[in-house]
Amino acid sequence: MGYKLGVDVGGTFTDTVLLNEDTGDLDYTKTPSSKEDPSIGVIEGIKKILSKSNISSNPEEINHFIHGTTFATNAFLEKKGSEVALLTTQGFRDILEIGRQKRPELYNLFQDKPPLLVERRFRYEVEERLNAKGEVIKGINEQDVINKINKIKNEGIDSVAIVFLHSYINPKHEQQVKQLINKHYPECKVSLSSDISPEFREYERTVTTVINAYLKPNMELYLNNLKASSTKEKIKKPYIMKSSGGSMTIEMASERVVETLLSGPAAGVSGSAYLSKQLGIKNIITLDMGGTSADVAMILNQEPKTTTESHFDKYPLKTAMVDMETIGAGGGSIASSNEMGSITVGPRSAGSSPGPVCYGNGGTEPTITDANLILGRINPDTFHEGEIKLDVEAAKDSFKPIMKKINKSLEEVAQGVVDIANHHMAETIRLVTVKKGYNPKDFCLFSYGGASPLHISEIARTLNIPKVVIPRISSEMSAFGLLTSDIRHDFATTQLTDLNSKNMDVLKEVMSNLKEEGERTLIQEEVPEEERLYLYNLDLRYKGQAFEISIDIVPTEEKSFNIDSIKAKFKQEYERQYGHVDNNENIEIVNYRMSAFGVSSEVTLKHQKEGDKTPSESARKSTRQVFLNSINNYENIPIYERKDCLANNQILGPAIVEAVDTTIMLEKDDLARFDLLGNIIIEIGGEKNEK
Repeated sequence: MGYKLGVDVGGTFTDTVLLNEDTGDLDYTKTPSSKEDPSIGVIEGIKKILSKSNISSNPEEINHFIHGTTFATNAFLEKKGSEVALLTTQGFRDILEIGRQKRPELYNLFQDKPPLLVERRFRYEVEERLNAKGEVIKGINEQDVINKINKIKNEGIDSVAIVFLHSYINPKHEQQVKQLINKHYPECKVSLSSDISPEFREYERTVTTVINAYLKPNMELYLNNLKASSTKEKIKKPYIMKSSGGSMTIEMASERVVETLLSGPAAGVSGSAYLSKQLGIKNIITLDMGGTSADVAMILNQEPKTTTESHFDKYPLKTAMVDMETIGAGGGSIASSNEMGSITVGPRSAGSSPGPVCYGNGGTEPTITDANLILGRINPDTFHEGEIKLDVEAAKDSFKPIMKKINKSLEEVAQGVVDIANHHMAETIRLVTVKKGYNPKDFCLFSYGGASPLHISEIARTLNIPKVVIPRISSEMSAFGLLTSDIRHDFATTQLTDLNSKNMDVLKEVMSNLKEEGERTLIQEEVPEEERLYLYNLDLRYKGQAFEISIDIVPTEEKSFNIDSIKAKFKQEYERQYGHVDNNENIEIVNYRMSAFGVSSEVTLKHQKEGDKTPSESARKSTRQVFLNSINNYENIPIYERKDCLANNQILGPAIVEAVDTTIMLEKDDLARFDLLGNIIIEIGGEKNEK
């Protein structure tokens, strides 16, 4: 036992959470993110939390340190990666430009493709060829490869992506070329498609590998700085959060950078899955609204919904990730008016610098945070533990250009900004639910991130979602989620196989090989045998179709799989997604998948003190004029202090609950209850529902 440390770097703040595993006590804090070198903000956050917890002199008591980072995300979105060269099979030089025939907007003849990450002059064809079974048709011409390596070196390119046809079956040629690069240009960073994305579909595999190569040099430098700083502070080197909801060593993260693109947001989903089990809630939608963006994901049967095919900034990715949608709706999202006289919100953000106008750091454009401040929903004197005094008058002045242009009052404009942001987030929730065959009202809505609890009541009401959970440390939920994550590595291989009893031996053999690969990785990471767990998936389709459905399969015993059960699961999911099923058509296995876990120690939180149904007098600290949606006007409503509320306390809206890290807005008839773990559970329209 000892301490678990989680540090999550966001666009505006770096969140740090420390769990005392002996007592279950949880400490948390925020520090500004350092944009140029996020490792500086990470170390500052650690120093602050260690001082707060009185263990500054004994940092070696931290036995597990997990880090979630937006470094790769921001570098990619801002196009601040490295120059990349691509080595590919002869005849496939232009695959990045050809892409897919399918267009995001079918009838838009003028849509632009995303910028190419590799210039054509830096894409080199290699004389080699494998067939679809992985058999060598044409071997590597080593001298030809050496010549191309020298060209890359002379161009000053320090990162290379190697993507050969059918290398997902046989990686021999890719590995051979990597050895030549290591010999003739050892400073160069190399990304192999057979390591990064060992599956078929050439275009997606190439893009994924190129993105990894694009981000690798800078990410490796950042992680080396973080490792050096951690060592200097006598803190164990961190594990890095993956986009899939698991974690990996810092060394592996330096190689598989593309797996960290959703590092921070995935941690919040992981923490929500942990809480869903504690609360006995089966299906959840998560909404993480921070300073820059809002992320929406789904948890089914208490497990995060993941995908192996997604898009990031219009680029296709073929790697395991939490299935998530992101929009530019954060507290710092900028409001403006267009030529049509309408209010627009986002996706531009004021970020951490200069931040919202009310921060007083030089911001001039109004944001969602400024709107909530004007509407009385944020206390200008206690924001961010009182460390930031908010300027209400500056926020009001920032809205004057919009007011003049659209001829609306200050309150109408501010409420309009909030309404538009709520609409965008509600539509994103519909995107991950309704569009995929799920009804939002069948889910509980988990609200976290510093800004989300201000908006969540209205969003839930719009979607007819009856229950909302606001975690105890909602603003630092992603940092908390890091503490609940397991070590996780995903392995896959493409091998087209008819799903029938005749191919049972093939199924067993392929899964056994994947398990051996996973076991070797966990052994390298010194995961004890009793903490290892292996889960299996198959990507299935009706024979002749172009796309697959991923199905979880559970071995009844080691190396034994039930064909009938697998078919039944596939048909059930196929019918749910498409509304029909064919009981006579043959089913085909496309991809075999196995996830190897190093199960972390159970997180046990200290229970909160219990009280009566009615909060104490000390919990109700004041009243304030707050603009309410229900009456479209200001009303003097009670303000409660969250730290003084006890388990079993209930608060009937309209009311505001203020915490050191967030503010919770309860609209009329919302009924909030505090539980033993410190979560706030809100019944939307609870008073009416009870009647």
